[in-house]
Amino acid sequence: MTGTVHDWFTHSASTPSTARAQVNQHLDIYTATVRDCAHTHLGQTVSVCVSGSLARGEPAVRHRAGAFTLASDVDLIAVVDQPADIQACVQKFALSVLEHHPDIDTTVFIVGRSHLHRVAGRFGADLHHAAARPLSGAALTRVATPRIGKREGLEGITHQLATIYCPDSPPEASPWRTKTVLEALRAVAARGDKGPQRYSDLPNDPTVCELLDRDTVAALVAAREHDRGLPIPTEQAYKLVMASACALFGVAAGHRELIAALHTCRRRTHLLDGFQHAVLAATIILYGPPELRCAAAAALHVISDAIDPETLTTAHGALESLMRISPVEFDRGIDHPNRVLRQHVQALRRDYYGWLGPHNFGAHPVADYHGPAAVTPSTARRPAHG
Repeated sequence: MTGTVHDWFTHSASTPSTARAQVNQHLDIYTATVRDCAHTHLGQTVSVCVSGSLARGEPAVRHRAGAFTLASDVDLIAVVDQPADIQACVQKFALSVLEHHPDIDTTVFIVGRSHLHRVAGRFGADLHHAAARPLSGAALTRVATPRIGKREGLEGITHQLATIYCPDSPPEASPWRTKTVLEALRAVAARGDKGPQRYSDLPNDPTVCELLDRDTVAALVAAREHDRGLPIPTEQAYKLVMASACALFGVAAGHRELIAALHTCRRRTHLLDGFQHAVLAATIILYGPPELRCAAAAALHVISDAIDPETLTTAHGALESLMRISPVEFDRGIDHPNRVLRQHVQALRRDYYGWLGPHNFGAHPVADYHGPAAVTPSTARRPAHG
């Protein structure tokens, strides 16, 4: 990666040439640092690639004090022969990169070389796209080309909605950001295609434009690329997420239809599916129409009861406590059930990511992870409340 400065904005929809030039120059220095730190701490046999928006060619930028800088986080993937034996070296590598470039939020993930043929999700699709051009080490071979379908769509929506359950999120944290809406739109776009799904392609996707007009989709893409706030009202963002979820479950757009679909969560469902269902129910409880809080809480109770406790690691108590809350409690409009809801979903979130990372990294694929199932008349159940 020497010589001509690499263009990281090959699929950007709205980033101006001045911003591209400035950020590309900065990233040229950054990638040289990554290469040097990798040689020092990881040796020649480890390959380091990018994933995420850099791999897709659509990073975000911000403009501050007359200059453009990178706004996107950088996900680096260290592909190693023996993951268990190199953890300490990878940590030193990550710290070294951060010391040289504290202005770039860098995270380093470890993938075993023997697991590359099993990488999954959008993570795997992005990695496959970046495999031929590592920042350090040899190009990757035998990287899976994951199918991107409804499961990955709901996974992306859940990732955004569940940010309010991060341990460091304040009580007033909101999930209604530009990226949340873009994930909802990406979830219904080009399902079944292989390769990375780019935000910049969304304005030209006919399915997406059935949910939202093209100009507004383009405004959302531009807002992400320029690190701006949500350009639509939060009420519209909420409705778009609900409409996208209904499309994934194959039901007509509407709260009652989605709540009925959530009631069909199958018995002994894996936490990966159960948590995603639970987050949708919790989102309706926290942000949906007050008259449907009880019905959504009843769905959450059904989901909690359906989750296989053997797929939990540390959150058994949280799941049991969640089931002890009567759906009626959520209908009273008081703060206590909402606070308790956040505490318990936060605990489930920790176990959820304990499964999701190893699954998508190919280390421990979960065969019983299915994604949203289409609701048929035989499986649909009307909510018990509301």
